[in-house]
Amino acid sequence: MDEVELERLGGLAVEYQKSGCGIAEIVGLLVDGQPNLRLMPFSLARVLRSAFGLSIYDLHYITAWLQGHISLEALEEHLGRTAP
Repeated sequence: MDEVELERLGGLAVEYQKSGCGIAEIVGLLVDGQPNLRLMPFSLARVLRSAFGLSIYDLHYITAWLQGHISLEALEEHLGRTAP
């Protein structure tokens, strides 16, 4: 995935947030639209970090959710506690 695509996805993520979506929902939408992001956690992390300034700790939670290690509820609870 090249820089232009990563920037496009970052802009899309910000637009989703402006429309009222939460981070977990945005991740789901991005992965639904670009299934290869599920297999490329570093690229997804770059998109989310640039769009929202998420911490590495938050990104670990997102990756754990995508890999099925934690539930969506656990992810939302974590992000709710760490949201600025």
